[in-house]
Amino acid sequence: MQNYDGGFPYWRHGFTSIPFNSIHATHALYRAEQKGFEVPDEMQQLALSYLRDIESYYPYWYSQETRWTLSAYALYVRNLWGERDAQKAQNLILDAGLENLRMEAIGWLWPVVDNETQLEEIRRFVTNHVVETAGAANFTTTYDDQTYLLLSSDRRTDGILLDALMEDNPQSDLIVKVVNGLLAHRTKGHWGSTQDNVFVLLALDRYFN
Repeated sequence: MQNYDGGFPYWRHGFTSIPFNSIHATHALYRAEQKGFEVPDEMQQLALSYLRDIESYYPYWYSQETRWTLSAYALYVRNLWGERDAQKAQNLILDAGLENLRMEAIGWLWPVVDNETQLEEIRRFVTNHVVETAGAANFTTTYDDQTYLLLSSDRRTDGILLDALMEDNPQSDLIVKVVNGLLAHRTKGHWGSTQDNVFVLLALDRYFN
C-alpha cells in the first residue's frame, strides 16, 4: 500500500497519499515494532521522510486548524520513532496559539515540547479544559466541518490527553478520574469507533502497566 513518496493512500497503491492515513500508518508501524514485529527499514525511512515534510502534502483546501492538527500528530509519531523535533513543536504552538489548537493536537505536542514556559502553559490550559465530577473527568473540545479528515472524537481526545498527562506527571490526581470517565463511556466493553478504541487502549495500557 505504501506509495513512492512514503505515504499511504485509501484503497490501493498508487492512489494519492492521504496525510492522516500516512501519519496513522506510520504510528501503527511503530507500535507493531514495539510488539516484536519486523518493520522493514526502507519502509520506515520512507514513511518518516513523508512525515518530516508533511506540510507539503496538504491539499490547498485544508483549513489551518486541520493543518496544525496533522502537523502535531506527525511530530508525535516522529518523536516515538526517536526523531524528536522540539523546535518545530515549539514554533507550531507559537504560530497557532494554544487557544486555537484542537485539544488532541495539544496532547500530541505535549510530549515533544521541551520549553518549560510552554509546558507550564500547556498544563494550565489543559487543566482549564477539564470537566470533573466526583469520580470522573473528561476534556472539553470543539469540532468543525473538517473533523472527518482527522476522525476526531471526544473519547479519542480523552485517550490522547490521558497518555500525555501520564508522561508529564504520573502522580496527577486527574489521571484516575480520566480513566474512570473513559471506562464509564464504554458500550458493551468498547468505545464508539476504531479510533476511540485505539487511542483509549494505548493510554490504558500505559496506565495499567
